[in-house]
Amino acid sequence: MLTAFHIKRYTPELASVWDNLIDESVNGSFILKRSFMDYHQDRFEDFSYLIWGHKKVIAAFVAGMPRKRLNDQTLTAHPGLTYGGLIITDNLKYSLLEEIYNALLDNFKNNNIINILITPTPIVFCGKKSDDNIFYFYKNEFVLVNRELNSVIDLSQSNKLSSRQKNNLRKARKNNVKIELSRCFHSFWEILTDNLLQVHGVKPVHTLAEIEYLVEKNPENIALYIAKIENRIVAGVVVFKDINKGYLHSQYISTTAEGRLVGAVDAIFFHLIQTARADYQRFSFGISTVKGEINYGLLGYKEGFGASAEVVDTYLKSI
Repeated sequence: MLTAFHIKRYTPELASVWDNLIDESVNGSFILKRSFMDYHQDRFEDFSYLIWGHKKVIAAFVAGMPRKRLNDQTLTAHPGLTYGGLIITDNLKYSLLEEIYNALLDNFKNNNIINILITPTPIVFCGKKSDDNIFYFYKNEFVLVNRELNSVIDLSQSNKLSSRQKNNLRKARKNNVKIELSRCFHSFWEILTDNLLQVHGVKPVHTLAEIEYLVEKNPENIALYIAKIENRIVAGVVVFKDINKGYLHSQYISTTAEGRLVGAVDAIFFHLIQTARADYQRFSFGISTVKGEINYGLLGYKEGFGASAEVVDTYLKSI
């Protein structure tokens, strides 16, 4: 028997309704709230939906399309974020999830969408583990088109450091490296930008203006930790954090040549991991792969802190 529900495309006047759903969901972290999502609305057309059942919002679908597109009718969940798709409340039954997906796919087809590309919320960012989405994909001929490797530390368990990390922490203590929570994004962004340009020939995903805007809109969720020697910033780590969902995630990491010599980044990570245990359950180091190809050095570095691997999958459905 079909359950009564209705679907409505998101519009700005529904922002508070949307954010409340994200807060109450099992798999919607703060980056899916409007205070974060809307910063790049000039680049992406929002194609998200809210789903009501019995006069209450029970799910959301996070998706969009680039504003500058030719004839590509691929809907991505979400093109401006690292994940998206169906965000659900704790009591949503699988049978209803199935009906919602079927209705959404019909809606997309009626809007001339040809393909849909979904990266579901990775486990580390979920308040409660659920594979309902993955099972639906399996049963409905979604194709796994990409798999990345994320490194995660379970903060409820003790983790052993490798000899490399222990040695770098000794260097940091010997050189009197101090770790601080900072608002000095400008100084750190100079270090970050220079390193990315020199090593990879790219710029940070977020400009300085964008990250400062996002910090202003999400002050409890974005933090910069710096390592200093005397008054010099020698390294920094920007973390995204969501206490409701129980995780911290290292978004940006960078160091100066001096910081590299004294193990400054290791000192920041050790401080973060140790202090996070009181309030968080998981620490995400981020992916060590690009289109499935492993950066073994980067992966090994994260493993040196005791991190283990979780996959981040992307699925394609032609409709």
